[in-house]
Amino acid sequence: MDGFGSVAAEAESDEPVFHEVWEERTFGLMIVTSGKGLRGTTLRADIEAMPPAEYLAASYYERWAYGLEQALIAGGVLTREEIDGRAADALSVEPTVDEQYSARLLRGLQRKDHEWPAAPAARFAAGDRVTVRRMAPVEHHRCPRYLRGVAGTVTRLAGGFPRPGGTDPSEALYTVRFHMADLWGDDAEAGSLYVDLWEGYLT
Repeated sequence: MDGFGSVAAEAESDEPVFHEVWEERTFGLMIVTSGKGLRGTTLRADIEAMPPAEYLAASYYERWAYGLEQALIAGGVLTREEIDGRAADALSVEPTVDEQYSARLLRGLQRKDHEWPAAPAARFAAGDRVTVRRMAPVEHHRCPRYLRGVAGTVTRLAGGFPRPGGTDPSEALYTVRFHMADLWGDDAEAGSLYVDLWEGYLT
């Protein structure tokens, strides 16, 4: 979306990855619950379903915590009452940084043996010109508004993943290159923008 003004970047010298212990734990819980298949919904869909005023007032990891809670409830792992009770108990304990936990989490994120899932039959190939559909989906989706109706060039097939709001267990995902001027007009800065888009968004 546009119309929100310029983005003010607040730089900190020696900014830490996490400012508070609960942020680190929230990140860790996201990794664990994903690996264990405990979440009944997707994080991004839950975050974007937050009431707008709450979303705009929340910090980055507060949004993650909200999405995690909703997903665990939807997965039948915890109830709202259980989450509130555990949160109340946690407030009575002084948080401490667990250096070993942080090191294990970092090692896990740095593993190099990840492979992209194989893509299903794909309609497009690298070099093909595609246009993003003009659409107004009511379900959760991952197609930015500013791309709709704009033409770009497929640069690679990025694997197969379930499309948010879609019905297929796996759909081809492409990296598409867009010229800045096609997106923002003749006064745009030079260069290109690369965006990963599902096949269902493209014609």
